[in-house]
Amino acid sequence: WALDGFGIYGYQEQGGSTPIVDECGGHFGPVDTGEVVYHYHARTNVPYHVACQGPALGRCADTQSGTNYCHFGCGFQVCVEPGTDEVKLREYLAHWNATWLDSYTVNPYTSIGGRIQGGHF
Repeated sequence: WALDGFGIYGYQEQGGSTPIVDECGGHFGPVDTGEVVYHYHARTNVPYHVACQGPALGRCADTQSGTNYCHFGCGFQVCVEPGTDEVKLREYLAHWNATWLDSYTVNPYTSIGGRIQGGHF
């Protein structure tokens, strides 16, 4: 667990794919309990675990002084693991701000007929 209370998981997703993470090294997605939560993933490059307190929302560099350890991220303000259940995600996000998926840019993550779609650009 990171000091901010979010879990730190291994180098891969449950199915073996490489995680799509934000600048801090985390994302929203399912974990081994079946819940959709924000969590970090270990990486094979510096800083290996957590670059900043996530979710980054595109502001990781603002938290750095000196060396910048921000990951390049998924290219969006909110990063969601592809295939994540949108209903579970919205229920989880409602704990902070239910408008995040509509207020920030979000990578395509919903699966319809085997194709990843969705996101807010």
